[in-house]
Amino acid sequence: MADKVTRKSCIQNNSPCPSNFGISDNPNAKNAEPTFEIAHFSQVNTFSATIDKVAAEKSVDARLVKAIMYMETTHGYYDAPLDLIGKNKSIRPMNINVDFWGNTFGTREDMNNSEKNIRAGIEMIQRIQANVPGASIEKVATLYNNINAITVSDYGARVKKIYDDQPWLPKDAGH
Repeated sequence: MADKVTRKSCIQNNSPCPSNFGISDNPNAKNAEPTFEIAHFSQVNTFSATIDKVAAEKSVDARLVKAIMYMETTHGYYDAPLDLIGKNKSIRPMNINVDFWGNTFGTREDMNNSEKNIRAGIEMIQRIQANVPGASIEKVATLYNNINAITVSDYGARVKKIYDDQPWLPKDAGH
């Protein structure tokens, strides 16, 4: 009996899924900044050069990567105590969930290396986009956060708002 082809297995095997990664728009998805979003925790500026370099190598929109990293580093700090003992399920700056993805994008040790972690996040975005050609920022971000999503989530809507606003840029950058 053949294994069931899932979105997860398509991403893991870097192969096209025979079924569509259908994900629908959601006009009710909320893009507002939540009270727990802490801009100071953003690591986008720290890793901007790495993002730009790797995104260019992989033909992925660096601004999308930055928007997702901004979201992950300003929201994903809740498990920081688990970082200290190496028990967190996902590892920043791109918040790669090693419990879910296993070694698809590298080992837990690899994901603790910032450049490898960023490469993994960009690779995941690239694989999602290969299965949903032309998908909106909201849809790609939603799938980055939950590969099994069928409708745009608040996460996806928030990433789109971050993408548009680019809060990592200096306030006087005229964006």
